[in-house]
Amino acid sequence: MGTSNSNKALGKFGVVDKDLDYSLEETPDDVFDDSFAPPVCDMSDLKGDSAAQERFVDMLGRAMEDTGLAILINHGIDVDLLQATDSSALELFTSVPEEQKLKFAATDYVYGGAFRRGYFAVQQWTPTRPNSVEAWEFFRDSFRLPGEDYDKALTFWPEEKFETALRPYWQACEDLTLPLVRALLRYLDIDPSLYDGELSPPNGVLRINHYPALEGPASGPANTGRFMTHEDYGLITLLPANPIEGLQVFHPGRKTWSRVTAPRGSMILNSGDWLQMVSNDRFRSCSHRVCAPREPGHRAVSRISAPYLVLPRETSVLEVWPGRTPKYSPIGAKDFMAKLAGKYVDYDH
Repeated sequence: MGTSNSNKALGKFGVVDKDLDYSLEETPDDVFDDSFAPPVCDMSDLKGDSAAQERFVDMLGRAMEDTGLAILINHGIDVDLLQATDSSALELFTSVPEEQKLKFAATDYVYGGAFRRGYFAVQQWTPTRPNSVEAWEFFRDSFRLPGEDYDKALTFWPEEKFETALRPYWQACEDLTLPLVRALLRYLDIDPSLYDGELSPPNGVLRINHYPALEGPASGPANTGRFMTHEDYGLITLLPANPIEGLQVFHPGRKTWSRVTAPRGSMILNSGDWLQMVSNDRFRSCSHRVCAPREPGHRAVSRISAPYLVLPRETSVLEVWPGRTPKYSPIGAKDFMAKLAGKYVDYDH
């Protein structure tokens, strides 16, 4: 999995520029800098005076220019809700029998067939799909929310209690999306209401990842890699902080990896390829991966992550935000997403 092959694949699809090897596992060539600390952005500043608001806007914007990752505190989501979300998500994977989960296998294609949604069984380390993670993806129509078909929503769940338990987290992430995107637009001196229509409500996806407990030593690709290096496809991603080590972020300026730690109850925000495109590369999409914890105690327990991703609507046309000479031509969301899906196809050849 050499860097030249990975870069060739990205250039082939020509969506956003990257200079990175899309590997799964930690390698001897990786340089780690765990002194790097993502900026901590206090969302209560958005309700403060103009100086406080500008402080938040500046800190968040600089983070998106740097690695594309920031820590959010005082975001309004209660820590008890985050813990309940984590517990319900873990129960979804561990209490539902495998044969029942497979009835929800991801066969529902979106974006013209570029992506599937539903349940994804554990994928052990292989050269073609080297992820050791079990996942379940839910869209907005999976929840009993205003404007959605309540009866249809329940058909996406093995039991009603899981929809009931996870809906508050979904709603909380929806509520955070527009204020954060408005702040990013303000940082670029663009009308902050530009995306109000696109994001009311956001076209969100909740991807719940279940990383089963690992056995054996913390060495070798089969025991260090959990989810390969990637960038998210959307505008932004929101993720609750997790006390178990796993998430790693790549710093493109320093060419270093850093293990991400965040305070209990905080939310991690990272940028996606859509944000990099519409910002004309002013912001960069966050390159990250998930690796196995180093501590044996953490490796011996299951780990849950529940990222909420903001994706473009299938009917949307994506174009660079005003005020700059575009590097990218306008493109339909279906074509954009299909090209992004294609950028990982050849990384292992």
